[in-house]
Amino acid sequence: MQEIEALNLHAQNLQDGSFNVDANRQLLRELKPLAEVLQQMSAQLRQERATLYQRELLLDTVLQSSPSAMVLTDQTGRVLMTNPAARVLLHQGRKFEGLLFAELTAKLPELALAIQSGQQGLLHLGEPVSIWHLSVSSFSLNQKPHQLYLLKPMTREIHREEVKAWKKLLRVIGHELNNTLAPLSSMAYSGQLVATQLQHTQLQQIFQTISERQQHLNQFLQSYIQFAKLPAPALAPVQWARLINQLQDQYEFELEGDLPRRIWLADPLQLSQLLLNLLKNAHESGSDPEQIQLSFTEMPDQLLIHIQDAGGGMTSEALAHAMVPFYTSKENGSGIGLTLCRDIAEAHGGSLSLQNQGPGLLVTVALPASASHSGAGNSVTEQA
Repeated sequence: MQEIEALNLHAQNLQDGSFNVDANRQLLRELKPLAEVLQQMSAQLRQERATLYQRELLLDTVLQSSPSAMVLTDQTGRVLMTNPAARVLLHQGRKFEGLLFAELTAKLPELALAIQSGQQGLLHLGEPVSIWHLSVSSFSLNQKPHQLYLLKPMTREIHREEVKAWKKLLRVIGHELNNTLAPLSSMAYSGQLVATQLQHTQLQQIFQTISERQQHLNQFLQSYIQFAKLPAPALAPVQWARLINQLQDQYEFELEGDLPRRIWLADPLQLSQLLLNLLKNAHESGSDPEQIQLSFTEMPDQLLIHIQDAGGGMTSEALAHAMVPFYTSKENGSGIGLTLCRDIAEAHGGSLSLQNQGPGLLVTVALPASASHSGAGNSVTEQA
């Protein structure tokens, strides 16, 4: 009787999910083989539960850290589960489990229309507007229908492909224009010499004008070629004090707050070019130089560089197209300044964003912490 009670207690423990308790071997005699089988079952169930827990932990980590926005709804359209990316995109970072998904998507007409029509593909969502890919999966969970909405950010990938196409086009055009400008420059120079010998003032002016326009066109072309042939960044620790001094030698601005204290890796020349372009834009915005501010925000995984001006900001159209190659609102602009800045930031694994804030435009450059950077917690001392 005691043997049966011991086995019964062991079975109850298994039923309750307690896989670490075995039957009392001192009470078992003839039923010891059966107890050993139960013990093997306990060990197997314990191992399977541990494996399942690790899988659930891994899945939850992936969901929470994924840049894709995920929303799970039941058959009534009520939200059961979301991840941080979905909360940021759809509800200003707040949780919205329990709400009707249709109520949330009503604030994003393009998303709502795509869901209602069953159309999956690219969408323009968020503020500032970014590109997302929508996919919807229907499946049964506990014998009840559910839907999983997955919004994958595509802005960077699409911009990267656009930039590749523009660079390829620029290389072809640049090659052909260089082949034309070289003999044109030589002919203009020769013509100017002949006109000088003939003392023909009008011809001298004509050839001089042709030479000047050729030089201007060549300088204009070189700026595009620089964009088309941007090399991969050569990372090195940034000497912030030296960089700030170099920038202030060319453009006036106010440094707000402290310089970064951690070690951050970047290509010094490319980072300098990026910040010079942004400071040049800030001055050309009409802002008072004393109101142009540069500041830093150090975060665990990235460094944010902010440049704020007081030039009145940009129109919604200009803001939407500011980083499209060749787009410019300036009379003599090339249309590649901000595109080059974004290209440099993304080549470092970072990003560049624009938004109207306060009296002007706020430009934020994000640079990631390098994986090869082992001294993240150390401070850097520099001589200004």
